[in-house]
Amino acid sequence: MINKFVMNPKVEKQLNIIQQLQTQSENTVQSLYAQAIIEYSLYHFKKDKLQHLLDEALRERDKMKFYQLSLEYTQWLDAHKEGKMVREDGFELLLTFE
Repeated sequence: MINKFVMNPKVEKQLNIIQQLQTQSENTVQSLYAQAIIEYSLYHFKKDKLQHLLDEALRERDKMKFYQLSLEYTQWLDAHKEGKMVREDGFELLLTFE
């Protein structure tokens, strides 16, 4: 809250700007955090699912299914090897995966 006792209108205006920037920064950080949670969740969900399907193909001794899933799994890991950049309001956050 802006100090009600500020006499100079220019100072009050500057304080308002600072308060707006602080709120914007907090929103940006929260947005980046939310994006990171979503990206990590999607990554681990897909990775775990592929691992489960690979195990299933091994149990069933299905070579073709195992080969296809192995290829998809390798491509998934390769696509995330360098990480993923999330952006918001000019800020960038590099997410790294294992």
